[in-house]
Amino acid sequence: MLKEEYLQQLLNAIHDKELLDIYNYTAETFTTQSEAFTNTKLWADQLVRDKMAKYGEEDRTTLHLTNYGKYWMLHGGYDAFLKEGQSSKDPAKDDSKLSLLRKEELLEARLKLTHYRLVGFWLMIGIASLGFLLSLYNLYLIMNVKK
Repeated sequence: MLKEEYLQQLLNAIHDKELLDIYNYTAETFTTQSEAFTNTKLWADQLVRDKMAKYGEEDRTTLHLTNYGKYWMLHGGYDAFLKEGQSSKDPAKDDSKLSLLRKEELLEARLKLTHYRLVGFWLMIGIASLGFLLSLYNLYLIMNVKK
C-alpha cells in the first residue's frame, strides 16, 4: 500500500469516527508485518504537519480532523490535496543534493560580491587620495603665484 493510499484511508477513518486512536486502528486493520503498521506514527505526523488533523491528547496517539481536513475530505480527500500542490515539504528531504548545490552557489556569489565591495572600497580610497593630493598641489600653485 502506498503512503498516499494509507493517508487517504486514515483520513476516511478519522472522518467516520471523529476521534481516532491511531494505534488501535492500525492494530485492527493491518498485520504487524505490514509497512503501514510500522509507519503509522510517521504517517500520522504527516497528516498533522499538513494540518489535516491534529492530536487530541498529550500522548499524541488520538487524532481528530481539523476544519482544513474536513474541507479536503469534501473536495476529494488526500489525493485532491496532493493534486492542488498543498502538501508541505518533508523536512528529511530539505538537505538534498539540490539544496546543497544551491547553498554552494549562494556562497560563491556572496564571496564574489564581497570581493567587488573590497575592490570598490580601495578604488574609492585611491581616487579620494588622488583628489586630496591634487587639491594640495593646487594650493601650492596658488600660494606661489601671489609671491
